[in-house]
Amino acid sequence: MLFLAPQFLWLLLALPLVILLHFIRVRRQRLEVAALFLWRQAEQLSQRRRRFSPTWLLLLQLLAVSLTALALARPVLQLGGVPDRVLVIDASASMAARDSDGVRLAKAVAAAEAQLRGAGRVAVVRAGLDATVVQPFTDDHGAVRRALNELVAGDEQADLRRGLELARTLAPNGDLHLFTDTEPPTGIGFTWHPAGGDGLNLGISVFELRAQQAFVSVVSNHPRPQEVELEIGRGDALIARTTLLVPSRGQANASLPFDGAPGFYRASLRVPEWDALALDNVAYAGSRAMRVALVPPTPALERAFTAIPGVALRQLPVIPLTAAAYDILAVVGPITELPSERVLVVAPATAEPRFERLVEWDRTDPLLRFVDLTGVTIGLDPNLPPWPEGDWQVLARSETLKPVILRLRAPGRDIVALRFNPAQSDIINRIAFPILIANVIDAFRGEERLPLGAPLPRQGVLLNGQPTPLTRAVLPGVYTVAGELFTASLQNAEESRLPVAEAVPVAAAPPVAQGERAWAGWLWLVLAALVLLVAEWLLWSRGGRAWASGS
Repeated sequence: MLFLAPQFLWLLLALPLVILLHFIRVRRQRLEVAALFLWRQAEQLSQRRRRFSPTWLLLLQLLAVSLTALALARPVLQLGGVPDRVLVIDASASMAARDSDGVRLAKAVAAAEAQLRGAGRVAVVRAGLDATVVQPFTDDHGAVRRALNELVAGDEQADLRRGLELARTLAPNGDLHLFTDTEPPTGIGFTWHPAGGDGLNLGISVFELRAQQAFVSVVSNHPRPQEVELEIGRGDALIARTTLLVPSRGQANASLPFDGAPGFYRASLRVPEWDALALDNVAYAGSRAMRVALVPPTPALERAFTAIPGVALRQLPVIPLTAAAYDILAVVGPITELPSERVLVVAPATAEPRFERLVEWDRTDPLLRFVDLTGVTIGLDPNLPPWPEGDWQVLARSETLKPVILRLRAPGRDIVALRFNPAQSDIINRIAFPILIANVIDAFRGEERLPLGAPLPRQGVLLNGQPTPLTRAVLPGVYTVAGELFTASLQNAEESRLPVAEAVPVAAAPPVAQGERAWAGWLWLVLAALVLLVAEWLLWSRGGRAWASGS
């Protein structure tokens, strides 16, 4: 038999208290006597009754307290031998921190190995960015130990709920154990084994490159302010250096200028010896240069493209037969074929434009991030045929609700369409236009950041230019995957602050899959306790004191 909430068994300590109350309780009775010698008999009778003797009322009360304690402890009767056991290990970056009593992941693995004693079949689930079964059910505990010792912590975050749900799917009536340094989720039955500690840490939580500025944020969980040296580099070259004063358990920000040249940049901290986590002492950001073909030459677009760092622009009179040499094709005018995967289509200038204001745009879309189109006037071609919206995403409309900025994303295709010519709009006189073009470049460039913990292909992966055996991106750096470059950094303030959990394991909520079975057991105990309490009340209230006392 298992107890899902064994801490309530402490209520059984109330049994001696109930007995003590029965023993010291004073019963007063009104007696009429005909002579004084009868008082002596009454006194002797009272003394005999003060001696402790079991009664029906006492028995009912003891049973009621016992059943209540057992009901709250949620007993579950296990049938069919030793239940399956699933060990769920937190693989987030903070589990790689070193406390005064050791690395958190090593402490979790040691605690998990202790759960193998007396266990039957055991499985291991790694809870990181996603939840994966690293060891299916087996009664070979040696294989389980090997799987535990091969675990590596370093994920940007841990989806503990998904890990527990996967474990419960594997073992609907099994025994789940969660090993983590943070607060666990609720609503799923498991035993929590805290793996936190006292580690102190400084770490980079933000590193972004924008408009020839490097933005960096550093967080600390130290109880006192700390000075730390920050360096920005590209390759072997040092670009910038500064010193930050990070407040107690706070955050410090810095903005450092750089030349904006394309490439990948590294931010690094010179941390003290007590720093507990190495994964957040370095962060990477940057992008590869984008080759843009502009057809035909257009001054407004030329100025916008050349103002963007990392853009190599070439202006062509006609659309090239093959666009393999270019990352982006920007075409001013109608086109019938799209030789490139990424295309910016701009409407040609019209002889008699009809001017309208932009009144509606999607401020949440990345293409329009920081793009303020308030009051922008555009010239539309009245003879322009209606745009077949279909699968197109409309990002902005004019005052007559005509779609003027659209995007189509399909397999092998990413197209942005502007149904107005910038030269026939006042948008070219606003900061919104270069920001819009920069957002288009960023959108076509795609995601160039791997979250720590992302799975990697088995072969052909390079880390900082060197082959790596890693199957997950658990180390910061620049990864080469299928010929494309990606940066990977922690940049998670919550992980860098190193969550600290309680030092004593506690049992969490009852298992979802066992809920019906467990509920039926403790519900019957509650009903039995209520019946006993009602029986005791009836005995007492109906004048059964003499009978209940055994006299």
